[in-house]
Amino acid sequence: MNKTKLLILVALNLFCINVYAATNTNAYKIELIIFSQDMPNTEVFEQTESKIVWPKRVDKLSDYGNITAEFKTLKRSYANLASGKGYKPLKYAAWIQKIKVNSLSRAVKITNRDGTINGYFRIQRGHLIHMIADIEYSTDSLVYRLNEKRRFKLNDTHYLDHPKFGILARISPVEKSK
Repeated sequence: MNKTKLLILVALNLFCINVYAATNTNAYKIELIIFSQDMPNTEVFEQTESKIVWPKRVDKLSDYGNITAEFKTLKRSYANLASGKGYKPLKYAAWIQKIKVNSLSRAVKITNRDGTINGYFRIQRGHLIHMIADIEYSTDSLVYRLNEKRRFKLNDTHYLDHPKFGILARISPVEKSK
């Protein structure tokens, strides 16, 4: 084998190792904005009590500490929702969570101060990455539930939709400091 081919093989192996290391990152920054939306719809909602199926173990959001404002990437979206007609931000949560390869993260309980939001969020990490949200929004003695499992791309903002409320979610790998 000549030197050029050997150098190309070595470079290709190093590239593959770096790609594997980047995708094998086990810490993720998770950001959620939950907001109500006052949009016309024709759906009839009759749920009056919680139907969340809780996992065996649910961690409190406070167990993961708080991410300071300078590291939040959805700040502008939050401000737009807060100033937009028909929308009201109900919760902005951001935390860092470690998730092993080929596993389901611990569920993180998501609530807000006035008690209108209740549920959990988690990530399933395997060949593909999925977010799992089971969150309810209660108002006027009715309960609106958003229960969804969705494949997503890292570093993209995703919108989970319900006629009465929505969730903006963004999940990014945490870079290891050098």
